Formats: sequence, structure tokens, C-alpha cells
Amino acid sequence: MMDATSTKKRVYFEDPVEFYAQREDVISWTSKITNLVRAGQPESAFGFFKMMFSNGHRPNYVTMLSVIRAIDALSWDSMIEVMHGVTIKMGFESEVAVSTALLGFYSIRDIETVWKLFNQIPCKDVVLWSAIISACVKNGQYSEAFDLLREMQDQGVQPNQVSIVSILPACADFGVLSLGKELHAFSMRKDFYSMVDIQNSLMDMYSKCRMFEASIKVLKLMRKKDAVSWKIITHACIQNNCPSEVFKIFSRMRSLGFELSEMMVLDMISAVLLVDELLLGLAVHCYALKGGFLCFILVGTELLQMYAKFGDLRLAKLVFDELVDKDIIAWSAMISVYSHGEDPLNAIQTFKMMQSTNEKPNERTFVSLMDACSSLGAKELGESIQAHTIKCGYTSNTHLMSALVGFYCTLGRIKLGEHVFDEISTKDLICWNAMIKGYGLNGCGNKALNTFSDMLSYGLKPNGVVFASLLSACAQCGLEKEVRMWFRSMIDKYGITPTEAHYACIVDLLVRKGKIGEAVEFVKKCQ
Repeated sequence: MMDATSTKKRVYFEDPVEFYAQREDVISWTSKITNLVRAGQPESAFGFFKMMFSNGHRPNYVTMLSVIRAIDALSWDSMIEVMHGVTIKMGFESEVAVSTALLGFYSIRDIETVWKLFNQIPCKDVVLWSAIISACVKNGQYSEAFDLLREMQDQGVQPNQVSIVSILPACADFGVLSLGKELHAFSMRKDFYSMVDIQNSLMDMYSKCRMFEASIKVLKLMRKKDAVSWKIITHACIQNNCPSEVFKIFSRMRSLGFELSEMMVLDMISAVLLVDELLLGLAVHCYALKGGFLCFILVGTELLQMYAKFGDLRLAKLVFDELVDKDIIAWSAMISVYSHGEDPLNAIQTFKMMQSTNEKPNERTFVSLMDACSSLGAKELGESIQAHTIKCGYTSNTHLMSALVGFYCTLGRIKLGEHVFDEISTKDLICWNAMIKGYGLNGCGNKALNTFSDMLSYGLKPNGVVFASLLSACAQCGLEKEVRMWFRSMIDKYGITPTEAHYACIVDLLVRKGKIGEAVEFVKKCQ
């Protein structure tokens, strides 16, 4: 027996060949194929299409529309090209519905083909306009999407619900808030505003434009909220640095009978870190455990990293041990936790355990391992890891090469560190900081200053970490004038608030210079 589910009722079919031998007409075949697609059985739908074709029946454009949707659901890239050819051969490409379906398939695969399909259709309806706008937004062609919206209206076609939902993300990402507000007003005039997906998109747009209050206002005016609504607003709280609101929204959701999704649990963990409350973290952990969210590797990984940031490696390890199917993300996270938690030996041991599971290390794994080797001064192991990174083709990874610079400088092999540094084609702040810090570790204060100047000449703006490395390098070499100058510049020119690491450099310098009294007074001022 074989069955197909219609959108209205359940229909049972006997042997399909025998059934269609009695009713061999294109409408019967098309109806069956369409019902299978709607029932979420695209592979069976395509099987019936092949049977129909082999029995000599010529499909109509509705058949082709359903088959294209089936192929899209199956992500059969090679087959869509065949079906595209069939639609052209049979003259269906001029059918707006068929071209729109093809356009939707190509939208995330081949934007040039999307434009060709769009331009060859003389009479474009709102569905086709919406499809091309959506395709442009998906491919980051925001200016083109805005131009299409204007052109569509110039031709007398008004945006519909899909058009608005498609263009609003572009308004946020491209910073065109004024257009977003216009679409908001338009949707209210056209009675689209009550539609949940429109309201969700508006909330998301306002959040990304840092208009959190506007997002909240949209939420409050919503008569009906779905799971996506709550997901958007909780993420908006994190984006706009309002973590305490996340927990209020969570309570509100629970009172309305909504359950959290995986992504919302991740937002809760982010909120815990922002409010810096370990007890809240424990509560979120309990909820995740009860709700079965620890089966999601990403949730478990974020929890163990949360505990690590609170300095509790024991609880981090406990979460890690509870994860059933550990992937490379989880292993790398645990290795990183040990490496940055001043337990490099356990980082190495965890890596060896990972190797016994045949899990392949990634770039992040190697970065943490290089940091661990630097802390341990493990020359042979570090060189072995370097050889492995070359074998895996990771030499273009800037963060990994920066860790290698730090490794060689820690061992006092400054020339090798410089060589690796020079080989890095695109240097970011992490890379420059590794070299500046490396010079400091080896008592090369002037070289650290020169490297810092080179970094500035490339147009990079130093952060607090880079300044800490620079001040430390200068302090260790007794460069008092430079330390005082750059400490003041850090505050006045770059607007960076000093931390304990920066103050420690000043104290270190004063002590080295024998200015104990001044060092004591400086410490008192900092308290």
C-alpha cells in the first residue's frame, strides 16, 4: 500500500502503476505529484514524475511547478538544470509561476541566473517582484533590492506581505532605517501590520538598528505572538545590552505556555554573562538539563564556556563530561578553556583524549594547543603541532599564526617569531599584539615600539590588550618616558579606560626605576 496526504484529507492509493493505468491523464498525474509535494514527500513526487514521463504523458506547467518545488526541497542542484532545460523546451519558461519557482531555487545558488529569469518575463506580478527582491537581499545586493522596490511601485505594483518581509532585513543591514519606517507605515495602511511575520520582521529591524524601545513597542502591540516573536525579542535584548530583560521575557513566555528554543537558551546564557551572575547561570543550566537542551552540542559548549568565564573549571568539565556526542566544537572549547584557564597540561591531555576518538582537530583546536605549548615551554610538542597545521593547510589562518609567533617568542626564538610574523599577509590586532608582546618577553622594548608604530601606520586602532603589551614591553626595558606618554595617550587619544594590567605596568616601571614611594602613591590613587 502507498498513501499520499492531501492538504484537506487523507487519500489512499493502491498500486500506483495499476491506478494510473486506469486514469492516464495529465491532471491525475499532476494532482498526485502536487499532493506528495504538499505532504512533504518530494522524493516520491519526483518518482511519480519520472513514471509519468516514461509513460509518454506530457506534463503541463502546473506539473513542472510542483516538480521544481520537489527538487528545491531535495536540494538537487544538478537535476534543476535538467528541469530548467525541460521547461524551456516545452515553452513553460514564460509562465510566471514556473519562472518564480526556478528563481526561488537559484536565489541562493546563482544570482546571475536569477536576473536572467527575471528579465525575460514581460508581465511581472507581485510574486515575481517579491522573489527577485528576496534573492537580492539573500545575496547581499541591497542597493539592487531597493531599486527593484522603487521600480516595482513605479510600474504600479504595490508591495505585498512577502515583499515587505524580504526587504526589511536589508533596511537593517544597510542602515536605511527611514525606508524601514516607511514600510512600517505602509503595512499599517494596507492592513498588513496585524500579520505576525511582518511584525516579527519589524521587531528584528528595529533591534538591529539599535532601537530597542521600538522593538518592545511592536511586541506589546502584537495581538498574537509566535515562537519566532519571542526568539527575536530575546536576541534583541542581548544585541542592545539589556540582559535583565531576557529573564523578564522568559517569565512572560512561560506564563503564556511557550517553551524556549535552543537559540533562546543560548541567549539566556549570553544574558547571564552580561549580568555577571553565576547563580543565574546555574538556574539556566538546570532549565537546560530539564528541558533536554544538553543534547544540543552548542548549548553544552556555551554552558561550559560560561562556567570557564566565571573561573569554575570544575563545573565546565562536568558539563563537558555530560555531553554524549562530543563534536570538534565541544572538544576545542574544552581545550580552549584549559588553555586560557592556566591549566595547559589538561589542555594537552584533553587533546590526546580527542585524538583517541578519531575527531579531527580544527584551526581553533590548534590555536589553543599552541597557547598551551607556550605556557608549558613545550618545544617539541609545539613544533609537532606546527607541522600538523602545515599538513592540514591552516597556515593562512591569522590567529593560528599569531599563536605560533607567541610560541616562538616565549621560547626566546625571536628570529623564528619574526619570520612567522612577516609571512602573515593580512595582519590584524591579534597578530600585531603577538609580536609586540613577544618583543616584550625578550627585552626588546624599542622593537616593540617600532612594531606598534608600524601597526598605527597601517591604520589599525589599538585596543586595551595591545596597550598592555606595549606598556609591559617598555616597562621591562625601563623606557619611562615612553610608558608615561603612551599611558596618557591611551586614555586621552584612544578613550581606553585603564585596567589592572595597565596600572601594573606603571607600578612595574616605577619599581624598576627605584621609585618605590611614587609606586606606593600611584597604587593608592588607583584604589
